[in-house]
Amino acid sequence: MAAGKKEIMACDFEIKGKLPKEAFELFAVAQAKTLGLRGFITQVSEDTYKGVLEGEGKVIEAFQKLITSAGEYVAAIKEFIIKNMKAIQEYTYKAFEVQMKK
Repeated sequence: MAAGKKEIMACDFEIKGKLPKEAFELFAVAQAKTLGLRGFITQVSEDTYKGVLEGEGKVIEAFQKLITSAGEYVAAIKEFIIKNMKAIQEYTYKAFEVQMKK
């Protein structure tokens, strides 16, 4: 790794809770873009969102904190799980976006 180059991490995440779909998706995308994260979020069931985050490890942690402490969603979020954290050579996503359920 070159000096000064930040290590890029990738992880899967899952958020459980009764969240207002459009408002929450827009909020998550806005926070991820502000932090410079890439990846996606998608609603997989009425109370579960899944996705992928790519960025610096401490930025991924900051995103998790922002989402779970946001005043309008803090009571609705039951859990925010990050798993399969690993270092990657380069980004595989160009931005952070909402993906429609397949």
